[in-house]
Amino acid sequence: TPQILENVEVKDKSIINSKKCKSAIKKSEKLIKNQGRMLIRKSGTEPKIRIMCESNNKNLILKCINIIKKTLK
Repeated sequence: TPQILENVEVKDKSIINSKKCKSAIKKSEKLIKNQGRMLIRKSGTEPKIRIMCESNNKNLILKCINIIKKTLK
């Protein structure tokens, strides 16, 4: 299964807990629900949020990643 891992540099890793980010994650997880999986987590060592997305539909992967990336800027 194709997998894409994106590391998004952020000023503050707690942005992942913001309402905007949480709802983007929910939206992405709904989109990919039956076609793949997603994992979003803080990096332990760097000021980054790691977004891993897996699906046979590459366009869906990119769409889901972008929905979340927009909220991390």
